[in-house]
Amino acid sequence: MKRAVEIDAGISIVPLVCVQEEVQEKSLAAVKIDDGDLARPLAVLHKKNKVLSTAMKQFIALLKEPL
Repeated sequence: MKRAVEIDAGISIVPLVCVQEEVQEKSLAAVKIDDGDLARPLAVLHKKNKVLSTAMKQFIALLKEPL
């Protein structure tokens, strides 16, 4: 995500702690957003052929529930 922003392929909303080094090096710029109803998409990645445990399936189901 950070690299995509660095090469002008997009923008991203991330915690400042994740980009502090890049902001200090001036390879990325931080813009503070004071107001707004923001949401970030969430993804779960796992190996294609890996069998998910019951606990993992329940966790993924929980993440999919509407707020």
